[in-house]
Amino acid sequence: MLTIAISIYLETNTQIDSEGLYWTVNIFLVALFSYYGGIYGGILLILLLSGIYAGMLTISTPNVLVVTDLSPYAIGLFIALALGTLGWKIKANEVQLRKVFENNDVTFWTWDNETEEHSFSEGYAKLYGVSSEQFKENPTLWLDAVHPDDKEIVLQAIEQQQAGKKTSISYRYFHANGEIRWIQDRATPYIDRHGVVTRVDGVSFDITDQKKVEQRMNQLIHYDSLTGLTNRKWFQNYLETALISANKFGRPLAVMFIDFDNFKRINDTLGHSAGDQLLIRIANRLKSILRDSDIVSRQSGDEFLILVESRDVQEVEALAKKIIVEMNDPYTINGMEIISTPSIGISLNIEWNDDAETLIKKADFAMFLAKDIGKNNYQFYNEELNKKMKRRMILETYLHKAIDHNELTVHYQPQFDIASYRITGAEALLRWECAMGKIKPDEFIPIAEDTGLIIPIGEWVLRQACRDIKRFQDKGLNSFPISVNISTRQLMAPNFVDRIRTIITEEAVEPNLLTLEITESAFLYYEDAKENILELRNLGVGVSLDDFGIGYSSLSMIRNIEIDELKIDRSFLHDSLKNTRVRSLLEAIIQIGKKMNTKVVVEGIETREQIELLSTHDVYGQGYFYSKPIAVDEFEAWCLVAKNKQENMR
Repeated sequence: MLTIAISIYLETNTQIDSEGLYWTVNIFLVALFSYYGGIYGGILLILLLSGIYAGMLTISTPNVLVVTDLSPYAIGLFIALALGTLGWKIKANEVQLRKVFENNDVTFWTWDNETEEHSFSEGYAKLYGVSSEQFKENPTLWLDAVHPDDKEIVLQAIEQQQAGKKTSISYRYFHANGEIRWIQDRATPYIDRHGVVTRVDGVSFDITDQKKVEQRMNQLIHYDSLTGLTNRKWFQNYLETALISANKFGRPLAVMFIDFDNFKRINDTLGHSAGDQLLIRIANRLKSILRDSDIVSRQSGDEFLILVESRDVQEVEALAKKIIVEMNDPYTINGMEIISTPSIGISLNIEWNDDAETLIKKADFAMFLAKDIGKNNYQFYNEELNKKMKRRMILETYLHKAIDHNELTVHYQPQFDIASYRITGAEALLRWECAMGKIKPDEFIPIAEDTGLIIPIGEWVLRQACRDIKRFQDKGLNSFPISVNISTRQLMAPNFVDRIRTIITEEAVEPNLLTLEITESAFLYYEDAKENILELRNLGVGVSLDDFGIGYSSLSMIRNIEIDELKIDRSFLHDSLKNTRVRSLLEAIIQIGKKMNTKVVVEGIETREQIELLSTHDVYGQGYFYSKPIAVDEFEAWCLVAKNKQENMR
């Protein structure tokens, strides 16, 4: 060992300051060990050297090794240890930093303006998927790999760097494996004291993953995940920009709001998967109808928005007609043909001060009008619609408070046995009078349906009808069932039967004195509602099929439905007097009802001639010929008069 050799040398050369040389060499060794082994390596060597020195003191003579003050050497050892350890940390940090850069695709480069040479760090080649040798052979390989659409960005950045400006750019490039990736490049020019750019230093790193996340977020924020169409937020933002341009240059612009009829029924009947497939087909068909310059977005559910620019009113109307015709073709989903027709509302930028939200709302309201007048059609928004829209909004506000403000009442229209003129029942009809006056049912009932208010309002009518049944009994009137109209939303509610049972119990009425009238359209959901219908019949409540013949019913649909009453729509009776084919159809329906063992009621009786037509068929009637719907007090008095007439006829 070197220390032993030095000791031998000191023993044979007593003229040399052996101790000073010994510690000088040891200080150097401590620094060296600390640099390569860290602080623990340096400390270990110091302990080893101290042990050797102590041993030498034991075996040496005063002539060979003289013990002196060791404090200067101790300080030297400490400094050597500190410097060596610092060097070890710096080296370790450099290695770690190199690993970080390599693992994170961070690289450095320098462009020497004087020699026109590029130099790159080791990881630069890895960034592009090539070897360092390939970069050395072709230093402009990085520029050749830039995506053609982004090359102008890079060239402009180089010009700015040569002008002494810092740059930070992101651009696409082709990786050696053919993948298009993203790189971010930040450059800082070095300017000498003469103002000349002598070199440019830069750092580059791969941001492909970051860009993918950004694109995914943009997709989620602005696009519909199911159809791939833009969503309402994106559409509204784009429409705002389009309006600025259209208003500035006086160009026409139209917004179409499209809702597809019966989609909820399809979704509920065939399942959400089939509903999703249908929405995708609808979106694709809409795109195929429109021009490339037209914009189609999915609003929500089965609602879509279309932006049409630079077309006059006639062209917009022609497009609406084309959409209706082509969207009426059936779709084949899971082997089944499905038809979902569009209702289209259209608004135009006639009033140049309309913003995007206003135009969308106007188109939305025009779409509601299209639905109200029969669906599968289009309607333009106009001032008349504007008045209706404002009135609807006001009525909706009032309707929310109608029950609390005691504004609702129930009127009754009697039913008669046509042959005997005997009262056999009555229909409860809702009436509403508020600060805006008397509101017709065909105006406020759709609002109640759309807002969901039909549930509490319908329950209020049921309870009031039960109370009036009890009231009629207390007044000594003959007992007869009261019919109450039930909406599809009520019938589909999971707790509907429980609420009926509770009301009947609380109001202490017989279930057989209550009949619930259900429209034909509600039977489209029979599979979902049949449990409720069966429970109602088991409870003893009557079930009536209202407006038979004008809705969606067919003989095959009603053959398995047990009902207590069949109400024939008034249109059959009115047309029977002048059309023998309709009369034959009316008589056939009456016979069907009787074969089903149901009570057959013909609605809309207004004349003696109609009474004579029906008198031979043993049916029941309801209409203005007997009485219009009247308030409960009038109805009680009317029943007493009718009772007296019946007794006199006997």
